[in-house]
Amino acid sequence: MPDTGFSVGQPLEAETVQKPQYKLEILVSDPQKRSGDQTTASSYVSYQISTKTDNPAYHKNQKNDDDIIVVHRRYSDLLLLYNILLNDHPTCIIPPLPDKKVFQYIAGDRFSQSFTQKRCHSLQNFLRRVANHPVLSNSSVLMVFLVSNDWDAYRKSLSGHLQTNKEEVTDAFMNAFKTVHKQSDEFVEIKEKSDKLDQNVAKIDKIFHRVVKKNDNISEDYAKLGTNLQDLQELCSGENEELAKKVKTFNEGITQLSYGFRDLSKYLAYEYIVDLKDLEHYIDSMGQLIKLKDQKQIDYEELSEYLNKSINEKNNLISGYGGSNFFTNKLEEFAGINQEAARREKIDKLETKISSLTGELESAKKIADAFEQETLKEVALFEELKTRELKDSLGSLADHHIEFYQKMLEAWVKVDESLQN
Repeated sequence: MPDTGFSVGQPLEAETVQKPQYKLEILVSDPQKRSGDQTTASSYVSYQISTKTDNPAYHKNQKNDDDIIVVHRRYSDLLLLYNILLNDHPTCIIPPLPDKKVFQYIAGDRFSQSFTQKRCHSLQNFLRRVANHPVLSNSSVLMVFLVSNDWDAYRKSLSGHLQTNKEEVTDAFMNAFKTVHKQSDEFVEIKEKSDKLDQNVAKIDKIFHRVVKKNDNISEDYAKLGTNLQDLQELCSGENEELAKKVKTFNEGITQLSYGFRDLSKYLAYEYIVDLKDLEHYIDSMGQLIKLKDQKQIDYEELSEYLNKSINEKNNLISGYGGSNFFTNKLEEFAGINQEAARREKIDKLETKISSLTGELESAKKIADAFEQETLKEVALFEELKTRELKDSLGSLADHHIEFYQKMLEAWVKVDESLQN
């Protein structure tokens, strides 16, 4: 079967993980610099997004179900899609987008080929992960994003309606320095594995940055050697044609080496290292969901602690040991306040508070438990996608190295045969 260039959103094999309902293949390609319209003078980069799917809803305006749907989107469009998914699916791990301005692993301006090609590959990773997610892949906004020819109108219709949940943001800030009192062994193990994976990926990332730099240097050295051999060939021409011919043949092999290292380096820099960085960010996205799960549990634990304090205070008042301190009691006596009536009033208020807190605690418990179960499903899905991505990425890495050595072997076998003749 020929390679179409599409990244296929294949169903997950694990029975414990829900499968996407439809096949969804998305290809991001052809980054092009475009000038802004009359409302904005700034330029931007447009990406071609091609979609192939068996979902009939995608083909309402298409001639047949086999049509490839093509739209053009800019980075801000994908950022809007990301924010909508983040807002609509708080219990899902939303795949990360590349940084808006400059990647830490990219040199040069945002319109350079290096920048746009790497961002294109990173955007491909984002949409592939969304396509492989059983919930996100069925999102209505995703279909509009991939199909609509009037996306700008859709953007304007959302102006002012997409809001961040301020309550959750405030809670996250307030609980930033708090930890869960009773973290389950399952989540302790998940965090340990996640941290270890993140550290290992970061190490590999640094190693391949050095590999790319070394390959670039080798390519440049061979290119310089080729230039010197060409000069030698010109010196020999006319005086020793046979030697000139052999120098030319050898130089062709050197040129192939230079091009080979350059192409291999380009693949590593434009794709493999981008995959590593995107995986680091994906791990971080999973960590953010776990923090949100912890926040729900912290809310429950603090509410439980507050309820226990109220119950203890009521019990102490009933037994005669609670209430205000000695000086407060004396002041109330001088003021003519009936101590027994005041005590009963406090007990009644505490009983009302305890009743209210008990209901809130039950609700908080249900929310925390439900969020934990959804988080476990997302972690299982993350593990499936991460394993497949690593397998594909390492397989592609091996294929490119095999291709490099096969080409070099073929080139130098020809050089050797020519020199011996």
